[in-house]
Amino acid sequence: MSKNSDNSGLVKFIILIAMLAVVILGAYFIVNRSKDNTEEEIVLTAVQKITTIDLNTSYPPTPREVVDLYCQIMKVMYKEDYTDDEFYKMAAVLSGIFDDELLANQSNWPSGLATEVQNKKDGDYSISVYTIQPSSDIITKEVDGEEIAYVQASFAFRHGTTTENLNYLYILRKDSNSKWKILGWTTDSQE
Repeated sequence: MSKNSDNSGLVKFIILIAMLAVVILGAYFIVNRSKDNTEEEIVLTAVQKITTIDLNTSYPPTPREVVDLYCQIMKVMYKEDYTDDEFYKMAAVLSGIFDDELLANQSNWPSGLATEVQNKKDGDYSISVYTIQPSSDIITKEVDGEEIAYVQASFAFRHGTTTENLNYLYILRKDSNSKWKILGWTTDSQE
């Protein structure tokens, strides 16, 4: 065999390896690009964050977290735009954190809530910020054999260009499934 024949075979081998490397790299980039597209993080709107809550699988474990969820929902209802269907889904989440006794006293639920929220939106009211007292300061006690919790929350209600601060005391009761439910609220100070 001649030396040219050996060089020619070597060159063909190197070209074949280079082409194989290009094919492998191309396949690698195609696979990874499609993975990147499927792994994109879905960003939910404030309304969608509430309408996708499943209280059966992720119920707030503490009185403070129940009140926080209530405050989040009311803030979104007063400020954001949403469809009627989204409103009813948010109202369903609210009813899921309300005590049965509170719901029984709401003869026009959720239409009364819809009217209240629409009046606030029409009047240019919104909740700009709210704060909830720390868990360590929340009072819980037994009343008539039931566990009751008292949670204070402060709201900054914006009306046009002015802001009014209001304090609420939420009363929660533990239900038969050991879930804290909002029994009611008042603007009075804590006992």
